[in-house]
Amino acid sequence: MTITFRNYRGPEDLDLQNAFWVQATRDLPWCWKPTLSPALYAQGAKFDPRSRCFAFAGDRLVGYMSFTGEGEFVSLGYPWVLPGYEGELQEQLYDAVYDFAASPEYGGKRFAQRFREQWTDQISFFERHGFRAESTGSIYALDLLPAADPQIWVSGEVEVQDKFCWDDFCQVSLGHVTWEQLAVWKQYFETVDFDFAVKARHGASAAGTIGVAIRPDTRFAEMIVVAIAQKATDALVSCLSAAVRHARSRRAKFLGTKPISLDGSVDVLTHMGFKRVSEEFLFSKTI
Repeated sequence: MTITFRNYRGPEDLDLQNAFWVQATRDLPWCWKPTLSPALYAQGAKFDPRSRCFAFAGDRLVGYMSFTGEGEFVSLGYPWVLPGYEGELQEQLYDAVYDFAASPEYGGKRFAQRFREQWTDQISFFERHGFRAESTGSIYALDLLPAADPQIWVSGEVEVQDKFCWDDFCQVSLGHVTWEQLAVWKQYFETVDFDFAVKARHGASAAGTIGVAIRPDTRFAEMIVVAIAQKATDALVSCLSAAVRHARSRRAKFLGTKPISLDGSVDVLTHMGFKRVSEEFLFSKTI
């Protein structure tokens, strides 16, 4: 059957893209919850319909590729296709989307995407197209089904919140994170669809915060944000304990995290039963 291509037409295509991405990534180990970045980018002044390319066999969507961002940082998506459509269709999608993003008309300079180490097809594709891994970070996860509730007392200074609070993160991070880094974090956190957060307090001040996003279909909960005041290991223990308990109450199956910027954090994770399950690679290409 002949494949036809078209670009973004309207908001309904965001739902189409999201549903296809969820289907395509469901069996990829340690895949995160869909982010809000496609919808946010579609509302921006720099948005162009050519940033999204959909491939159809008749009326059936069989593949798509997209990007978000501009200039010095473009998040370039992978050409997702249904089984049986790998190969030539992916190259066609890549040529359409990347060529536009990198064109003088759009002006993309640096392109990046992150993958888990088990995603060998995606990694190989990007390597063939000139991308290289510029950074890595271990992924730790706790299997919540057999694990017992943490036998660690969670003090009254720890509370579970419905929403992640940016001000708490800033309060904990000031002094060891620059304003430039905070600006980058803020931009990233705005794309995350958080399900809940945990906050630890020392008196009136925030001592730690964790922001968690749970993927509904696989029930993988990921601690996107783990920020703990320096030398506050007790806050880390209490926050992790509360996150474990609440993630289980939300029917999550696994609770994962990237490395935590606090001395002794790996020992704390290991003591609580977290295991290294993957490695995250950030692939990039600059033109």
